[in-house]
Amino acid sequence: MNRIIPFQIEGKKMIQLGQLTIDQANDLRSWLPKNSLERINYQGIELNDCVPFETYDYWFRTYHILSRSYETILDF
Repeated sequence: MNRIIPFQIEGKKMIQLGQLTIDQANDLRSWLPKNSLERINYQGIELNDCVPFETYDYWFRTYHILSRSYETILDF
């Protein structure tokens, strides 16, 4: 799975958990500290499941890719 492209609001790169697959969103949500999801108003719409892209990118590179490699090793 490729990383998703962040959107930029007020100079901050963000991603919305709704952009991820259900499994990825659940994995990331369980990895994040409680109350770390941000609410952002964008053009009159409230986005309530956002995280900074840097946080998502770190999780993706460190946990998501490693866990997928580990599962692949066990599949042999």
